[in-house]
Amino acid sequence: MPQRVRRPPQERPATGADQEPPLTLAPREGRDQAMLEASLAVITLFLRERTSDFSVKELAAHAGLSERTFYRYFPRKEDAIRPAVDASLARIVSDMRAVPRGKTLREAMVEALSRSLTEENAMNWENLLSVLNETDSLRAVWLQILTNAEIALAHAAAERLGLSPDSQRARLTGAVLVTAGRLALEQPSSAGRKRDPGEVLAEYLDLLGPTLFEEPAGERGPKRRSQPRRSRQGRG
Repeated sequence: MPQRVRRPPQERPATGADQEPPLTLAPREGRDQAMLEASLAVITLFLRERTSDFSVKELAAHAGLSERTFYRYFPRKEDAIRPAVDASLARIVSDMRAVPRGKTLREAMVEALSRSLTEENAMNWENLLSVLNETDSLRAVWLQILTNAEIALAHAAAERLGLSPDSQRARLTGAVLVTAGRLALEQPSSAGRKRDPGEVLAEYLDLLGPTLFEEPAGERGPKRRSQPRRSRQGRG
């Protein structure tokens, strides 16, 4: 009886400097552009009706697709939010990268978030987030998108701070920026008035102190050599 040959397990690609980070603003063509347009149509419907309680047939019809094409684009109906939300977050990352290097990482993130909320056709995050938290399936997709955003922001932060994107500091910075940004977008109304999310983000980041968002100073000046400890037996 011939023996079955085991295939070696495929290695998962590392998210290091040699790998393209997620959430990039690469030009979209063909299928990718069609998926983005369908995703925008689905999210527009969710925002208009303030719910995601639609069948695939209804979503496909609203997006101008057949059900078969819809399933080719999106294995689950919850996946339909991904291209449009990815594109919005990719714009924030791109805007942060475009902020002049003379500004701190903290200032760059606050400026990028504020700009994304004032651009034409900006995502209505306040209403969208309530829909994204409507079901466990949508929350799972949203959390995966946020994980990709952490990686993308870790790369962007690493560029500004002169770090490896795989370093603990860069990864922590990416996670902190995503969490603070999400909380700023999810802020509850205060006295019936919503505050500017960029202003709230700045306050959250100020609570963390400046050290995380400044270029490391470990390479400044000559390194001090530690003096060898003298043993007690060698003392006179």
